[in-house]
Amino acid sequence: MFKLILRILNPVVFFFMVVAGVAVQTSLFALYPLNYLQPDIILLAVIWCALRRNFIEGGILTLVFANVAEIHTSAPQGLFLCCYMAVYLGLRAASRFFIIPSISSLIIATLCSSILWKFSYVTVLHLLGAGAQQWRHMLMFLFPGAVMEGILGVWVFKAMERFDWITFKNEKARQMLEDELQLDGEGL
Repeated sequence: MFKLILRILNPVVFFFMVVAGVAVQTSLFALYPLNYLQPDIILLAVIWCALRRNFIEGGILTLVFANVAEIHTSAPQGLFLCCYMAVYLGLRAASRFFIIPSISSLIIATLCSSILWKFSYVTVLHLLGAGAQQWRHMLMFLFPGAVMEGILGVWVFKAMERFDWITFKNEKARQMLEDELQLDGEGL
């Protein structure tokens, strides 16, 4: 029973972990030289939701995370929603065609997603009429930001995988739980 409760509470605890990560991210990288290399914890969470969660749960978590990102910025309303959902849906579509079995392929997907997120961000700003001065800034910090996402992604994805294992959200852990529940039902 405790294992089922952990599995049900996984998205709630995951949300609070991401919010804590955003708080740490915005406080540690607030100074001048570090703010250009600021990793995006929410982007890493969106990538994890796109690749390791089902469509409904991952989509809802992505919408909630985008709302958290909009609260912490002065960007136009809906900008982060559009960009994070573009990354989420793009990764969901890519996972149908490509197999992402290991952490190294997950990091490559993170690098590509970071670049896609920044291009979608500037494209939406350009469509709103506010992105004319953003292209040069984006191109200057596109690859350093993607590298920071990849570096941080190594540790964050391992921690998320461990968290999913502990809360029985992982497929192998879920199968182990179902086998255990089936044996309990047989009276063994």
